[in-house]
Amino acid sequence: MWVSLPLAHATTDIVKIALALFLVRLLSLVPLPILHYLAVPLGWLAGRLPSRKHAVIETNLTIAFPELDERQRRRLHRAHLVEMMRLVLETGAVWYWPRHKILTHVRQVDGWEHVERARRQGKGYLIVGAHLGNWEILNLWGTIHLPVVCLYKRPSNPDLDPLITRSRERFGGRLVASGSPAMREILKQLRSGEGVGLLMDQQPKQGEGEFAPFFGRPALTMTLVQRLAAKTGCEVLLVHTRRLGRGRGWQVGFTPAGPGIADADPQVSIRHMHEWLENRIGEAPAQYLWGYKRYALQPPGVDAPYPVRR
Repeated sequence: MWVSLPLAHATTDIVKIALALFLVRLLSLVPLPILHYLAVPLGWLAGRLPSRKHAVIETNLTIAFPELDERQRRRLHRAHLVEMMRLVLETGAVWYWPRHKILTHVRQVDGWEHVERARRQGKGYLIVGAHLGNWEILNLWGTIHLPVVCLYKRPSNPDLDPLITRSRERFGGRLVASGSPAMREILKQLRSGEGVGLLMDQQPKQGEGEFAPFFGRPALTMTLVQRLAAKTGCEVLLVHTRRLGRGRGWQVGFTPAGPGIADADPQVSIRHMHEWLENRIGEAPAQYLWGYKRYALQPPGVDAPYPVRR
């Protein structure tokens, strides 16, 4: 063979990445209303293709909305698939839109006065979001306005890491990969009076979180927010983004977490975040990331709710 097997695999990966970047670039040129319209038939198609994700989505929707009957859950399931297709098609905006285009498409900002107050206090501010709406657009919009360091998880493919960080950092924000070195950077940032951003609804490793009810079922949730707030005295702001209808763009909202977020009992802090997130999801239920196995880890003696893969 002229090309060794590892080199052949590397070449294939490079070609795949180049093709993906080309397609994402094309998406960035298509008007947002057209992309959101295209998501409707694509979501319909996704609902008819076999995928293990369907069982995960159905399980999560049953836990979160037990009051819905089967027909209502199916309707919400279909709407969710459309929103996930919109999220995918918005990748072009996330990776390539210029600053002014991001700003003009964030049509509504609620609670910005809380951010300004937190900055004036000079104690540092922790911006805590979730997988609702388009959290990548939220990250970009936030870094345009604020000096902020964002915590992220490195992709499994190391070739993708510089591509992802370049797109997310192009407006001046900084990314730090989760882990012990990240903690030092985060503490330094908060103690200097600057901002840190993170998503709180990713399941942490055992020992880095506690179980607390989320839609009535135990969900392992990070205690990092409570620990940072208690250790630094920073202001904690809960933030969400919501996709607007007819491809108009996005809405962003900030809510002060209140003193309970730094309570000595992590359960108080986590329950406060979960209550806020449940309310925000209730305002746009199809836009949450229901395909994520949020309840995969359970307390001893409690089985995970998802079907066992065979």
